[in-house]
Amino acid sequence: MVTKKGAVARIAATALVVGLTGATLSACSSPSGGSDSSADPTSGSLSIGMNQGLIPQFQTYVDDYNKTNPGVKITLSPVPDNQSDYIQQLVTEGLSNTVPDIVFNYDTLNTTLQSNGLLFDLKPWLDAGKDGLSGSNYVPAFLNQYNSDDGSQITGIPVSADSTMLFYNKTLFAKAGITDLPTSSWTMDDLYRVSKEITTASGGSYWGIRTPMGAGDAIFVDYPALKAGGSTIYNPDTKKFEFADAKGIAVWKTLLQPYTEGWGSPYPDSAQDVNYFSGGQAAMSLDTRPAIAKDRTTLTDDWDVANLPTLDGNPIVGGGSYALSISAKSNNKDLAWAFMAWFYSADGGMAAAAPNGVIPATTQGLTNGAWLKDSNPVPANLIPATQYAVTNAALPPAIPQAAATQLAPTLKQAAQEVVLGGKTVEEAYGEAQDTLNALLQ
Repeated sequence: MVTKKGAVARIAATALVVGLTGATLSACSSPSGGSDSSADPTSGSLSIGMNQGLIPQFQTYVDDYNKTNPGVKITLSPVPDNQSDYIQQLVTEGLSNTVPDIVFNYDTLNTTLQSNGLLFDLKPWLDAGKDGLSGSNYVPAFLNQYNSDDGSQITGIPVSADSTMLFYNKTLFAKAGITDLPTSSWTMDDLYRVSKEITTASGGSYWGIRTPMGAGDAIFVDYPALKAGGSTIYNPDTKKFEFADAKGIAVWKTLLQPYTEGWGSPYPDSAQDVNYFSGGQAAMSLDTRPAIAKDRTTLTDDWDVANLPTLDGNPIVGGGSYALSISAKSNNKDLAWAFMAWFYSADGGMAAAAPNGVIPATTQGLTNGAWLKDSNPVPANLIPATQYAVTNAALPPAIPQAAATQLAPTLKQAAQEVVLGGKTVEEAYGEAQDTLNALLQ
C-alpha cells in the first residue's frame, strides 16, 4: 500500500514499458556486485530519492541519524509522484550513473522497477542478518510484496505496515445535526446513509464523505472491497483478472455510488486527489494511518477514527506499504545498507518514525511497537482502530509483470468512463478486465 503519502499516482503508459525494455539496466544478483564492501560505513556521501510528500519526515530521520553518524553526508531529493515519470527518471539517471543510492519504492511499483534492473538484491544480506537487519523479523505478507516472481530476490524493505480506517469529523457531524457517529458495527449501508444525510444537511457547503474511490485507481481500496464482496482483482490460480464477474460488478457499483448519485466529493479533475477531509470539507474519509500525522497539524475541528464498515459482513480494510530499496547502480551499497540498518532498528529510525504513524512491518513491531504507546489524545480511538486495521488488512495478490503497470490506469479509465463518460459499470469494467487479460497472453 501505500503510502501512500504524497498521493502517489499509479499511472504508466504502454509506450514507456516498451521503452524500458530497450533500456533495461544490469541488476546485481548478489551483494558483492558493485558494492563498496571495503568502505567506511561511518563516513561518506549518500543520496536518497524520496516521494515529495515524505521528504519533511525523512529529513527528521536523516537529522537523527547524523547525531550519531556526523561523518555521513546525506542528500534528499524529490521523485515524481506520477509512476511513469518516476520510472523514466530512474532509467535516465541509471544510464548517466546519477541514480540515488537509496530509492523510494512501494508494493505495486516494485515488480516494474525490479524487472528493469533498477534495484539491488537485498535477500543475501537479509538472510545473513547483516548489521542486525534480518528478513526473518518481518511479517511475510508485507516483505513478500518485494519478492521477485520466483522468490529468489528481495528488492525492497517495507517501512510501514499501512492499513486503512475511517476518519470522521465530529464538528461537521454536529454542524449537520447528525448524532449517529461511526461505530465498530457500521456497514457500508450505514456509512452511505449518514454520508447522504450530511451532504444534504450541509446545503452543498461540505460533503458527507470524501469519495473512497478517489480517481478509481486506489488498489488498496478496491481489492479489500472486492474480496469482501466475494470477488478479486487477479486470481493467481486461474492466472486471470476476474474483477468483472457478477460479484465484482456489484462491488464496483457500491464503490462508485457517491459519484453516480452525487452526494460524495467530486471526481478529481487532476492527477492529484484532493484530501477534502484534511481541509475540513468532508465529514468522513477512508484513509491510511500515516495520514494521522498530517491531520493532527492541519485539522482544527474535533475528529476521530473508527473501524471501517463491513460489506456483506466482511471487513473492507486495505493494506500495503512503501519501502526503501538500494539502487543496482549505487557505488555506496554498504553505506546505504548501514543507514537502512539504523533506520529499520527499533531504537533508531523506527522510534523516530513512530510519531508519523509508522507501524514497523515486523512481528515485534505489530505486537509491541512504539505506536502502541502513542499518548496523543487526538484521535482518541487511534490505538483500537489501528489494531483492528492491521489485523484485518487485506493485501492484494502479486500482479504479473506483463500487466502490473497497466492495472491502475486501466481501472482509473473504467471509473472515468462510468462517472464522466456515461458507460455502464458492466461495460466499463468488463472492457477493463478484457484489456488486462489480453496483456497476459
